[in-house]
Amino acid sequence: MVVDDFKIIIKAKKVPVNINHEIIEYIQDTTIQNNHLQCEVFFQNTLIAQGIILDFYKEFEILQDFNQNHFTHIFTFEYNGREYQKYTYFGKKLYEMKYLKSPPIQQVTKESYIDEIISHFNGYIKYLKENYNDLKITFIPSSSQIPDEIATKLSAINSIPLKTIISKNTQVSSKSMTNLSTQQFNKYSIDLSQSNFNDTFILIDDVMGTTASICETMYKIYDFNKKVNFFFIPVKDVKR
Repeated sequence: MVVDDFKIIIKAKKVPVNINHEIIEYIQDTTIQNNHLQCEVFFQNTLIAQGIILDFYKEFEILQDFNQNHFTHIFTFEYNGREYQKYTYFGKKLYEMKYLKSPPIQQVTKESYIDEIISHFNGYIKYLKENYNDLKITFIPSSSQIPDEIATKLSAINSIPLKTIISKNTQVSSKSMTNLSTQQFNKYSIDLSQSNFNDTFILIDDVMGTTASICETMYKIYDFNKKVNFFFIPVKDVKR
């Protein structure tokens, strides 16, 4: 399993350009009726996973340079003499939940953010329940606890069993890595010993960055049940 085995297609009403990502192809689709990103993951040209991402992490526009080339520009603003990048509606909520530490956001605020994210995913899960049997919900563990909380609530609301099958290998870190080609596909261990080949998994993560986590986890689940599985993620980084 290497980088070249994977291809990810992301369709949205508005997409970045000239990102030069190793495996992502962005396709603008103006027929999409919302700001959500429709995502497909392929392994050696075989579809292994489909997902919904609510929006990009940061606000951006497409500019044209003096040679008529198009490029992606992330909006910024100045505050107290410093320049900050501007987050989208959901991006701001994810940033506050993940990175505000001194002080952190209040628990009641975090729960309201989680509930709003869940309200968007619930419609898609209703569709999956109507069309697929033996659904199971799982999540990629995060220090933010965001995927854990989303998965737990989605499981309870939709009466879909929650399976904690993914654990992070603490010896492997990708925090300092900026591109997919430098990452190893051994960041996560997946225990499917208590799962059934008929199970179809719905995986929850908090942010899609380089795509390494989704590629690794969705491939390992596909390798187990040999079927298309699904994922839900609140936001996607723009330039990774």
